Amino acid sequence: MAVKSAWYYRLASRIILLFLLAAAVGPVYLVVSNSFRKTLDISTMPPQLFFTPIFTHYQRLLSLDNFGRYFVNSVIIAVSVTATVITLGTLAGYGMRLFRSRIGARFTNLLLLGKLVPAITVVIPLFVMLNRLGLTGTYLGPILAHAAMTLPFNTWLMTGFIRDIPGELLEAGKVEGCTRMQIFKRIVFPLLAPAVASAVILSLTFSWNELLFSLQLTSVDTYPLPVGVARYVGAVSVDWGKTSAAATIAVVPIILAGFFLQKYLVSGMTAGAVKG
Repeated sequence: MAVKSAWYYRLASRIILLFLLAAAVGPVYLVVSNSFRKTLDISTMPPQLFFTPIFTHYQRLLSLDNFGRYFVNSVIIAVSVTATVITLGTLAGYGMRLFRSRIGARFTNLLLLGKLVPAITVVIPLFVMLNRLGLTGTYLGPILAHAAMTLPFNTWLMTGFIRDIPGELLEAGKVEGCTRMQIFKRIVFPLLAPAVASAVILSLTFSWNELLFSLQLTSVDTYPLPVGVARYVGAVSVDWGKTSAAATIAVVPIILAGFFLQKYLVSGMTAGAVKG
């Protein structure tokens, strides 16, 4: 009886996993395949599994539109946000390690509240502040907004890693006559490779895919990819071929970044959440 029950459990688990896999991969396959289909074939129901691929949508996208400009804008914003978050997050985590107190330990956990606040609730306050500073329509506006949303969690992540570093290593640096910043540069930061890789992929993914802040804080000259792709969706019709081609190109950098940093991502998220 137990053997039969175990067989049913294995079958049910595999069916559930296949369903989840189809739910995750299905939309991605549909977008990528639509970018290589003819316009008339995209609306064909049911979709054709086998078709002759074309590159017309990519040619129109890269030759007639400002897609290259959108791509460059996204690179500038995402890389700047990631560099800012990594720098400030590691320094803040290092400071919390040096100045330990009960208040500091509780404050570290309070940083997670930043992830619980819906982004839409802070759009208007951020827009008002950045508009008065003359930063709307510039690169600095979305950079500051994205950094404000991602910095609390990344600081918490870095703090957990830095607190796990043995105190003997820091004491050894002091014995050698190193200052606090020299200890951070020579001892602490080199040991943070998993945490830095995790923070990089998380910050990069958020900034690269974020639409709400980018839509409100940028202008025509500073539109990033999410806003550029959204412009292909009209009020009356949608250019599915060009939209699919743009979405396919947009996800490639994040997939590559995740591929190269994947071995650090899981270990970084797990280790950073054990303590802190």
